[in-house]
Amino acid sequence: MTKVGILGRRPARSTMRIWAQSVWRSARDWIVRIVAPSARQAVAAPLTQGFEYELAPRSLRQDDQRTLGTHLLVELYGCNAQTLERVAYVENALVRAAHESNAHIVSHFFHEFEPYGVSGVVVIEESHYTIHTWPERRYAAVDLFFCSETVDAERALEVLRRAFEPERVDVMLIRRGVLERAPG
Repeated sequence: MTKVGILGRRPARSTMRIWAQSVWRSARDWIVRIVAPSARQAVAAPLTQGFEYELAPRSLRQDDQRTLGTHLLVELYGCNAQTLERVAYVENALVRAAHESNAHIVSHFFHEFEPYGVSGVVVIEESHYTIHTWPERRYAAVDLFFCSETVDAERALEVLRRAFEPERVDVMLIRRGVLERAPG
C-alpha cells in the first residue's frame, strides 16, 4: 500500500513500526528523567559516545586539553520578538558575536523565512556559530562550536543577550572529541 502526499508517493508506515518508535521514545524519556542530573547544578557526565556535557556550566571556555572542541547549545527564551524577525538584524548580531569573541570569520549565510524566522551560520576558522529563530514563540536556538582556547564564548553570549534581550538563557556545554589521557 502507498500513500500520496506532499512528498509524493511513499510506502505506507507500518503501524507496528510506529508503535515500536512510540515505545522507544517513552522508554528513552523515562530513562533520561531518572538518570539525567538536575539542570540546577553543574555536573560533568562522561558518555560512552566520546563526549562530556555540563548543564549550566560554570565556565564557557575551552580549557580541557583532552577535548578537540567545545559545543555550546544556547536556548534564548522570552526574547524581544522584533529582534528575531528579520535577517539583517539576526545576521548582524551573530556576526558581531563572532567578531567580539575573537573568532576568525571565514564566511556567513543567513536565510529569512516567510512569514518570519531566520536561520543562519557563521563559519569561523575555529568551527561555526549557528542560529534559528522563532519570533512567534520569542525563542532562538544558538549553537556555538569552537576548537580553540582563544575564542571567548562568554563574550559571544553577552553580545547575543544584548541583541535579543531574552528573559531566560539556558546553556549546555558539550565537550566534543574527548581524547583518552596519555598513560603515565
